[in-house]
Amino acid sequence: MKKISKYTIGSTLTIALIWVCNFLILGNFHKVDNNIYRSAQLFSFNMPYYIEKHEIKSILNLRGVSQRDWYKDEKEFAKNSDIQHYDYGFSDRKIQSIEKMTKLVEIIKNAPKPLLIHCKAGADRASLASALYLLDVKNDLSASDQISLKYGHFPWFGSKTEAMGTSFKNFFLHKLLNKTDV
Repeated sequence: MKKISKYTIGSTLTIALIWVCNFLILGNFHKVDNNIYRSAQLFSFNMPYYIEKHEIKSILNLRGVSQRDWYKDEKEFAKNSDIQHYDYGFSDRKIQSIEKMTKLVEIIKNAPKPLLIHCKAGADRASLASALYLLDVKNDLSASDQISLKYGHFPWFGSKTEAMGTSFKNFFLHKLLNKTDV
């Protein structure tokens, strides 16, 4: 029994370490397609690397306007780097309206590319935005794959972040019923 307990604790700590490295150090950064990237909140130690490497032309912040240092640093970095900055805040715990999601897709469509979309952890709001983009702009029916555990989205055991998956399903059904590009 002690052996099982030891392995369980060791495995849990290993997974937690990988999780922390992915989200805090690496920024949960992923390519959606050649025009769109998604991430967690990036900071002064990792933002310049990703912006330069991928020649990012605009940033879409899904956390909304803030008085916190991360926001001030991001805005200053964007300004100093001649990068367009967009704020479109919404909750990852509430089902989003069709209108709000449609406006989000319009921002994504019209922003200079490549575009970096981010939220706090890159797991829920960035997942929904990436999926909406792929569905609405690219007509990619596998778009819902963006809302997955691969990116840290964990909607089980009563998590309110399941609202992102429900929002996407509602948007998909809306498009299907209105026969627009699906």
